[in-house]
Amino acid sequence: MGYEPPFERTPEIDDLCMEIAELVGMLQPTSGLGASPTLHRELRIRTIRSSLMIEGNTLSEEAVTAIMDGKRVLGPARDILEVENAKRAYELIDSLDPLGLNDLLRAHRVMMDGLIEHAGCFRSGDVGVFDGETLIHAGTPANYVPQVMSDLFEWLSKTDLHPLLVSCIFHYEFEFIHPFADGNGRTGRLWHTLLLSRWRPALAWLPVESVIRERQHEYYRVLAESNAAGSSERFVTFMLQVIRDALLPFSLSESEEESRTRQALAYFSAHPKGTVAELAHLLGCSKRSAERLVASLRKEGKLQREGAARGGTWVVRTQIEGAG
Repeated sequence: MGYEPPFERTPEIDDLCMEIAELVGMLQPTSGLGASPTLHRELRIRTIRSSLMIEGNTLSEEAVTAIMDGKRVLGPARDILEVENAKRAYELIDSLDPLGLNDLLRAHRVMMDGLIEHAGCFRSGDVGVFDGETLIHAGTPANYVPQVMSDLFEWLSKTDLHPLLVSCIFHYEFEFIHPFADGNGRTGRLWHTLLLSRWRPALAWLPVESVIRERQHEYYRVLAESNAAGSSERFVTFMLQVIRDALLPFSLSESEEESRTRQALAYFSAHPKGTVAELAHLLGCSKRSAERLVASLRKEGKLQREGAARGGTWVVRTQIEGAG
């Protein structure tokens, strides 16, 4: 039997997968994420800058934008080269085979060209994963790396798990192995995006790296927790939350958001003792999506809860647009 990464599905993981599938289903063919070259450019700049900032790159968004446009900028030579390399690596996404180990080596070679001595080759020495000065994880011993990477890609080509889960599990396993002397983080995040894009092409532009950058310490924390547990559930849960949150701005048009808001307020106005589960059924969405909508309405002061969590009532505090 081939290698099988340690992983157990949980109710939270299943709920997140359903929620993400729902959000992806809301993406319109003409949505910016799928069809806007201008937005694609902006998102790619954010993605590259965020992924490199995690690794310590100091260039501003303006400088990264200039480099992406082929302009000369002032700054540390290594930081500039990192951006130039990452731009070329992300431009390869359409031509890379996510199931091909040789293509992974090719992507790493482009990503790390001129930055390390043996770009595109597995490391010959031992390495560790650090969050600042703190050692999070010691990578797989160097002499085992070629075999465990081969095993991982064999699993990748044969697994029947949902692509969302596969992308997250691969990301964790890749970082656990840490196959290269340097560039593991940025290459692993690139490959995660590549795997997502083969499930739904629009996700090639999803700014997953930007959300990870905002939650960088949590990213390292769940890596460490999964390492300690000997299984990837905590990291997979975290990454699914990242994907979900990266999708949210693109999944509902303004009119759809307004429609859901009106329906929710109308429902609770007519049914003060109504439940979030009943609202989800009415809207035809997941319970988590309904929970998020209710939380937003409460934060905006449009909806309040009076009385106990059980047995209390909902009070609508705003005029419902279009009512009457």
